[in-house]
Amino acid sequence: MAEINNTRERLIKATAATIDKGGEGAVRIRDLTKSCNITAPSIYHFFGSREGLIDAAQAFRFSRGQLQLGNAFSSAIHQCKNKSQFVELAHQFLATMFSFDRRAIRNSRLNVLGNAVNRPDLSKELAEVQEESNVVVGEALRYAQSKGWVRDDFNGDMFAAWLVGMVNSRRLIEMNGVHPLCDEWDVIAKRSICMTLGLPEPARKKSKPTKKRQQRV
Repeated sequence: MAEINNTRERLIKATAATIDKGGEGAVRIRDLTKSCNITAPSIYHFFGSREGLIDAAQAFRFSRGQLQLGNAFSSAIHQCKNKSQFVELAHQFLATMFSFDRRAIRNSRLNVLGNAVNRPDLSKELAEVQEESNVVVGEALRYAQSKGWVRDDFNGDMFAAWLVGMVNSRRLIEMNGVHPLCDEWDVIAKRSICMTLGLPEPARKKSKPTKKRQQRV
């Protein structure tokens, strides 16, 4: 069973890497069988068709990073001993989610969402992986609610879904590289999230002095 799951996973990751580089049109069964050292019937056994394989790979592109971060948050929250530690943890994860280093992940997600607009099968795949992520984060938040660390008047699963939309929307100010006001966007986003959770918002970064200001000091 482990070998079967490993073969399926290797196919998905190899296909996702191909899509990252050249789009869906670059996915060729012959190339995949060679790179994964399998035969073509294996692909049809696991995914039914080339299209089924692509949908699975697109779902992986959409969820990678997101589920990993959710699992890390869920694990870390159970290590918190009080609200102060939880607030510090929440602020750390907010900084990670909106960081420029995760720009490529946000870009992949929006690319997948665009492909899913008129493809019911892919939309179904995305709904399933998103629901899995929602449950992971939702359960973690319910634990925090039980401890009195966050407000208890919202649904954790739906907060998780909303949060993904918030994070993905940062791509709107990343279309042309680093936006000069990206820090201000982050302040608004983090404030909205913390207000919903009932947490203090992170301290604002101190702006670096310009050359003119430095000369006057």
